[in-house]
Amino acid sequence: MKPVILSVLLSLPLHAQSLDQRFQSLMRDILIFDAHIDTPRYVVDEGYQLEEEHSYYETDIPRLKRGRVGAVFFGIYAQPGDYAPHQWLPRALDCLDGFHEMVRRNSRDMEVAYTADDVIRIHRAGKVAALASLEGGHIIADSPRILRLMYRLGVRYMTLAHFRTNNWADSATDVAVHNGLNNLGREIVAEMNRLGMIVDISHVSDKTVSDAVAVSKAPVIASHSSVKAICDIPRNMNDDVIRAVAKGGGVVAINFHAGYLDKKAYDVYMSNRESRERDIKEALSMNTGSRKWELVRAIQQRYFRLMPPVDSKLILRNIDHIVKLAGADHVGLGSDFDGISGMVPRGMEDVSKYPSLVKGMLEMGYNDADIRKIMGGNLIRVMRAAEAVASK
Repeated sequence: MKPVILSVLLSLPLHAQSLDQRFQSLMRDILIFDAHIDTPRYVVDEGYQLEEEHSYYETDIPRLKRGRVGAVFFGIYAQPGDYAPHQWLPRALDCLDGFHEMVRRNSRDMEVAYTADDVIRIHRAGKVAALASLEGGHIIADSPRILRLMYRLGVRYMTLAHFRTNNWADSATDVAVHNGLNNLGREIVAEMNRLGMIVDISHVSDKTVSDAVAVSKAPVIASHSSVKAICDIPRNMNDDVIRAVAKGGGVVAINFHAGYLDKKAYDVYMSNRESRERDIKEALSMNTGSRKWELVRAIQQRYFRLMPPVDSKLILRNIDHIVKLAGADHVGLGSDFDGISGMVPRGMEDVSKYPSLVKGMLEMGYNDADIRKIMGGNLIRVMRAAEAVASK
């Protein structure tokens, strides 16, 4: 018996060393690609300096470097409930300019990417590939012309709807009035295909997803949505929807919001939403200086502390669910960092923590090829597919 026990004990360090060697090898050149981070609004509203390391929000260059991040889709949006319709486009253009200025000011560390080849080239040069995305079809004012201009300004995916149903696509968190996509919505998806702009089905109703998958000639993505079978909330994807996205070659990128990973946390988050938003609105109205943003962050953290703690292992559980359901080709990362009001899970507090997901998947028995796909390769594949459709 003793020789057997000794043999097992001796084998453990070798196994651990093997995992560590694989981790070190992966981290030398792995592409970590986040499908959704919302930093540009802070650049516009607060003069946020991406080159400086901060103790608040989740994204800056020092932490991107520690997290070995190679590419990010930065979200451009004007939340329909926060702005009047005539402000949607100007606000989005302000944030899009903020995105380009953010990259220009940090050109030693970042470069705007327009194609999948750009992403690979920039990553290999040791920089972060920065891409722009448009969150919410309401912003284009039902105009294919504005859609085309957004593409020319660098936008490479558009979320069909945001928190509210627009004139052509139903939202998951609002009243459905179109039974998915109406004719204009189908035309817009077709124009996105022609341009090479990826169709994003986060935030939209299940019927909108099925319509988008049916109409699109290119794979679609859910840029920041988690799994409904694990956390049953409107913003998450049920298994049938995930299978439909995967069947079309698409990708579901997991959202890191604590309330999207754990239903109990979500229930607390939503039960406090009205009072949280009232407190924030009051803070913004009473303070005109830069200190107002400190007050807003303090309010968000006060309400965050009311939520039960959520472990980042739930991100891995979401990944594993999709892998078992649809395969490793159809899952990615869409943290929603800088858009989740500081509601982060323990162990995944900011962009420096991505390597822990690589370690976690190694420990779960994932092979290196699948880890590379999940951490970024799947998004590159979808980009290439969208570009191939556009070139026809």
